[in-house]
Amino acid sequence: MYQLPPLPTRKKPRPAYRKSEAVKHLERLYLEDHRKRYAAMPEYARAGNKYRDDTAGGLTKCIVAYAKLCGCFASRLNNQGVYRAGKWTRSTSRRGLPDVLITRNGISYFIEVKVGRDTMSEHQHKVKQDQQQAGGIYFVAHDFGSFKSFFDQL
Repeated sequence: MYQLPPLPTRKKPRPAYRKSEAVKHLERLYLEDHRKRYAAMPEYARAGNKYRDDTAGGLTKCIVAYAKLCGCFASRLNNQGVYRAGKWTRSTSRRGLPDVLITRNGISYFIEVKVGRDTMSEHQHKVKQDQQQAGGIYFVAHDFGSFKSFFDQL
């Protein structure tokens, strides 16, 4: 009789994501701001933004949204190259620039987002050193709670 081959073992699924209090606070701030800006909108028609900080893109979105809600200038910086005609073309921006740029009360903040096992490159360390020598502030965000406490403290 024919014997079936053994089934491959499956990877363990990640534990379910649980929002931190900092992310829940950000969602409440967003909803309050939305109510102020669009006061005529009925409550049943509102849909709040969903924020997560378990991925690099989600954490970046949280950081930019929180800085804007605090009245700062904030922008995500994309310096990835472009895939054209079967090969990568490098970006024209400087290597090692951070993921988020924030200006608050005339002071520039460079925020580098690192989630999981991601680490900073030598170019990012050079930009960090240059930013700090110029009088700016550089912060490496691993989760939204640590960024929020750092940002609120300043």
